[in-house]
Amino acid sequence: MRRLLALLLTGTAALAASSPALAQSALVGTETTNVTAPLWEAGVLAAGGYVAHYPASSQGQFRGLPIPYLIYRGDTLRIGDNGIIRARKEFADDRLELDIGMDGAFDVDSKDNNARRGMPDLDLLIEAGPEVTWHFNHKTDPLQIDLSLEVRAMIAAEFISFSYEGITVNPQLSLFDRAFLGTNLRAYASVGPVFGYDGVNEYFYQVDAAYATPDRPAYRAKSGYIGTETTLGLAYPVNDRLLVFTAAQVGYYGGAVNRDSPLHRDNVNVNVGAGLRWSFWQSEARVPVFN
Repeated sequence: MRRLLALLLTGTAALAASSPALAQSALVGTETTNVTAPLWEAGVLAAGGYVAHYPASSQGQFRGLPIPYLIYRGDTLRIGDNGIIRARKEFADDRLELDIGMDGAFDVDSKDNNARRGMPDLDLLIEAGPEVTWHFNHKTDPLQIDLSLEVRAMIAAEFISFSYEGITVNPQLSLFDRAFLGTNLRAYASVGPVFGYDGVNEYFYQVDAAYATPDRPAYRAKSGYIGTETTLGLAYPVNDRLLVFTAAQVGYYGGAVNRDSPLHRDNVNVNVGAGLRWSFWQSEARVPVFN
């Protein structure tokens, strides 16, 4: 479901943080030591890449993302660390973790997409909601395997106007290796199906009669299975302040409930990106990486 914003920042947070980002994160939370991390941190993220306009689109776009970031790593509330905002609680000897997080996705101008030309644009998307994660092993282990379930409300934003567009559900299995092949590389992989309800699938795949054409017949979208997405990535901490990363996401949308929509054009999407993260300020106060 996520586009460039989520793909690249997922790769960064997932690869560089002390535990894998089970949701597509919207800001980077990178610890560059195995013991502690700054309580507060500020820096600049520069990322870019190619991504499909929407799930099952046959077209995409190149987007760049130079932005400042701020991280706060509190015991319960975290800002910019493995997500935009996370409020978490851990149970069962830190194996079960409950989070409230946020994600996002870029907007798409419909005039740039042949299937959607003449239809309303796809606005900037903001997603927020709870996530539950089961850690199969302790977070201090070099190789970590997690199973998560996230449920998020999707909000479309245009200037100062906001509209509710439905709910996404994404169970996900992920693997995070902090010493990939015995090196300083950090590797991340995840796979999971995505489901859309209460308007999400209509947002991407419905064609109202007012926008029907001879090549784009009217279509009423159904709620349910959208597709399965696999994310792979690598990150390398050059030093305590600089990290470079790359990420790729392959989405398979064959068998989706809306595969007959005229907007469902391609069963496979491949999104790729890369970037770097530079931390120009870190607080003297530090916290355990695995707190």
